[in-house]
Amino acid sequence: MKKFMCSILLILVFASCSFGVKKGNVQKVDFDLTKFSSVMVYSGLYNILSNPSEYVGQVIKIKGYFDLFHDNETGKDYFGVVVMDSSACCSTGLDFVLRDEYKYPKDYPEVGETITVAGKFEMYRDGDEVFCHLVDADIL
Repeated sequence: MKKFMCSILLILVFASCSFGVKKGNVQKVDFDLTKFSSVMVYSGLYNILSNPSEYVGQVIKIKGYFDLFHDNETGKDYFGVVVMDSSACCSTGLDFVLRDEYKYPKDYPEVGETITVAGKFEMYRDGDEVFCHLVDADIL
């Protein structure tokens, strides 16, 4: 009986560790940038954005600062996660589109708040330019 209770307790502990998500579902992550130092996160994201075709379709998890860009011409909002290099002099970021219908600002963090995002990496064309973003993303 004691062995059975210990097994149940271990199952509950492991199960509870997997439920830390504020919004959305947990996804299988292919490339987790949250486990690296700031130098490696910045370098990793720079590499992804420099070689985007190598990452298309992969689920990427990244931690950084929430930011927003509003395009006055189209009226569209773009949401992103921004990372800084180790000296905090340079930054780069990645747009994300949440998997469900959310409204800004009600359903989003404050600009500058630290967030972790996971989503499927995709490239898209807008006019003559190619951009990258995470789609079907979750804020973890």
